[in-house]
Amino acid sequence: MKKALTILVLTLALNFLAVAGTVGYLFQSGRLDKSKISQLKSVLFPRPTSASAPTTQPGAAQPTGSASRMDLSKLLARRAGTSAIEQVEFLRRTFDAQLLEIDQRQRELTDLQRQVDLANQKLAADRAAIDKREKNLADREQAAQRLQDDAGFQSSLALYSAMPPKQVKSIFLTLSEATVQQYLQAMDARTAGKIIKEFKTTDETAFIQRIMERIRQSQVSSTDAKPS
Repeated sequence: MKKALTILVLTLALNFLAVAGTVGYLFQSGRLDKSKISQLKSVLFPRPTSASAPTTQPGAAQPTGSASRMDLSKLLARRAGTSAIEQVEFLRRTFDAQLLEIDQRQRELTDLQRQVDLANQKLAADRAAIDKREKNLADREQAAQRLQDDAGFQSSLALYSAMPPKQVKSIFLTLSEATVQQYLQAMDARTAGKIIKEFKTTDETAFIQRIMERIRQSQVSSTDAKPS
């Protein structure tokens, strides 16, 4: 019994040295880093599954699978009876296969991330192009509206300037104070003066006085805004 126990202890020690030597070789060669060690640990030493939720039917044979689904004890059991050097070589090849699988998954994730980034960039570019087209359309519409308003204002101004002052006064009484202010400021002083004189009743006088005050304030504001 003592001899058998000694052999078992020596076997476990050799297995440990084999694993340590393999990991050290891979780490020194740069083929294994901390992240990959962590991934190998999760693969080679998986957490035990709950006994209440078996993944296979009772009595069914477990699938052989790849070495990535075997823990370390099963790997070493497959090489029982071989020398420590052979076990190290076997473990090295197994770890190499695991690293290749991890590298492949990392490349797939990197490619997927690159595709997502390209899609996001295209989406942002398309959105920027749409925003630019919408802004250009709005600018053109505003410019067209300004031209239409300016043309209509100039046409009305010419018409009011040619009409009798009394008729113009009647029209101005139907407009807003701001609109009448614009027309009076755009007219020559003589024509505007004739129209203003037609406002004679109390309500008409109050109306035209408010407009004249607006004109005065706008002129003061323009004067103050000019650099000295």
